[in-house]
Amino acid sequence: MLTETVAGRTYDYTHNVGRGSQSGMGFNWPNALTFADDGTVYITNRGSESISNVGWNRTGVGQRISKVTIGDNWGEEEFLGEFSRYGNGDGQLIWPAGIASSNGEVFVSDEWLNRVTVFDKDDKFVRSFDTVQAGDGDTNGAAGIAIAADGTIYVTDSRSHQVRMFKNDGTFISSFGSQGVSDGQFDGPWGITIDNDGKVYVADFGNHRVQKFSADGKFELQIGRPGNKRGELTNPTDVAVDSDGDIYICDWSKNAWDRGRVHIFTAEGQFLTALVGDAQQLSQWAQMTVDANADYAKRRREVRSTEPEWTFAQPTAVEWDSANNRLMVADTQRSRVQIYSKTSGYLVPQLNL
Repeated sequence: MLTETVAGRTYDYTHNVGRGSQSGMGFNWPNALTFADDGTVYITNRGSESISNVGWNRTGVGQRISKVTIGDNWGEEEFLGEFSRYGNGDGQLIWPAGIASSNGEVFVSDEWLNRVTVFDKDDKFVRSFDTVQAGDGDTNGAAGIAIAADGTIYVTDSRSHQVRMFKNDGTFISSFGSQGVSDGQFDGPWGITIDNDGKVYVADFGNHRVQKFSADGKFELQIGRPGNKRGELTNPTDVAVDSDGDIYICDWSKNAWDRGRVHIFTAEGQFLTALVGDAQQLSQWAQMTVDANADYAKRRREVRSTEPEWTFAQPTAVEWDSANNRLMVADTQRSRVQIYSKTSGYLVPQLNL
């Protein structure tokens, strides 16, 4: 499915960017992305981690923020650099979970360190603030992050089952939500986004749904319901909303034959269609790896079909690129980003034969 047309909307798969890499030109478990005003794409890499039983020593590989530009077509991407690394010092990360950009600054939430770290446009550490509040105990886990037009920072907390609101300097404002299955309650909230009207959308991971709220946390709408069919959700991880109000939900699946989808709904919550991934051609960076290694090229020729690698494998993040009217999906297990362009108001051609 390279092109999908439904209800006057056309989604065209264009290309993908990335390859597996612990550093440099590529990604290592990319799990969140955001756009700066100048079009730069920032991508968090969750990386990998090992833990020793001796003194609870932790070591990590690949945790970082990648900077890229992504053009309209295959081969037009550019790797701009990377910053941050594994650790608990200023500007370091252990479990990067979410990322957002505002006014030239990049905000990264860390699920292990329970804090938000802020970098400037030159990738330098600026400040950080804790997301833990008095009385939390150990139930805290900063996950998704989004920033409203007025500068309010929203952070989902996956273990206290809340959404917390902060000022730009990290001053706590308020929170909403609690653990449960009723409207306005959560079970491990993860991804979060804010639409052009200031409405807040939260991927309610354990309750298999997305919930929509007013800016101050009043419940308005549920999108999706639990299940494994098209339009049903199994552990949604992220959500995005485009300029038309259409809603995109990144979703995992418990089926062995289906390793993740992006479901698309109208602003009213009506299911439209689902994307499953269409990367029939290797990215430019992945092709460079194959071309430089004769054994890689030989083994790929021996494979009966590369079709299994076309689709998503636990996609974790989805982001709408309003400047270019396209959708970007962090295809996490495959260490790449898949890109779809959208055309609205599409009319099916009438042929008189």
